[in-house]
Amino acid sequence: MAKAPLLQKLPISKGNSFLAHRFESPYFETPWHYHEEFEILLCDGGWGKKYVGNHLSEYKEGDVLFLGSNLPHWFAADESIYIEKKVKPASIVIQFTKIGFGESFFELEEMNKIQEMLQNSANGLEFFGTSREKFAHQIKSILEKRGVKRFLSLVMLLEDMSRSEESSKLTLNPVLGRSSLDSPRMDAILQFLSANFSREIRLEEVADLVQMSPAGFCRYLKSRTQKTLIELVNDFRINQACKLLHESDMKVVEVCYEVGFSNLSNFNRQFRKLTKMSPKEYRNSR
Repeated sequence: MAKAPLLQKLPISKGNSFLAHRFESPYFETPWHYHEEFEILLCDGGWGKKYVGNHLSEYKEGDVLFLGSNLPHWFAADESIYIEKKVKPASIVIQFTKIGFGESFFELEEMNKIQEMLQNSANGLEFFGTSREKFAHQIKSILEKRGVKRFLSLVMLLEDMSRSEESSKLTLNPVLGRSSLDSPRMDAILQFLSANFSREIRLEEVADLVQMSPAGFCRYLKSRTQKTLIELVNDFRINQACKLLHESDMKVVEVCYEVGFSNLSNFNRQFRKLTKMSPKEYRNSR
């Protein structure tokens, strides 16, 4: 059962142009949600899975993302964190709207690059390399500033991000939150797939989970994620396979069966489809 509303209303207080806050929780399982605010996110502790639009991958401490307005996203801390209890999942989040900066602020000529980045953020952006380290430092410093210095620091962060060549889009096509049922339904679906992807999953059981007919569920899932159920399941399987190839000495064939595939040829085909390389190439590239 989903635990959170679909549309997150954020506590940006009256008179402030943006929200900047560090969140820490022993249960950092943020459900599938969206909000009208743009979001800059720094993972400041922990690791796990992130689902942004229709993109699934691992997140870890130090990751920096820029999420567009109404772009659905879901973060789930890895179960090993709860077992080891050595790390508290945490994130630093900066959220803002265009209106918060003034009606025509981003239409100024000096804002052209930032405006372009805001448009690209509909696909979700992730930064890497030296840019990621630089932006992580800038994000943390914003928490320590007040007044005009805080505002100017955010503008400079946006400017630097917009000119960075070390970023990649997470999705090929924008995926937007749509209705009041999206969050509880998608949260229930993602939580279920995250816990059960390694076994055979029947269409009927997932449809029953969200009280939909199989045909209606297929249409719903395709419209929300641009993927079929098996494509979504494969996302979870390949994501886990990448983790095992990176963190363990398991043979490729062992990883194949561990994550839920029934034959090696299909596993190799699906792995290459999502990562553009074979499992062996992926392991050697890490």
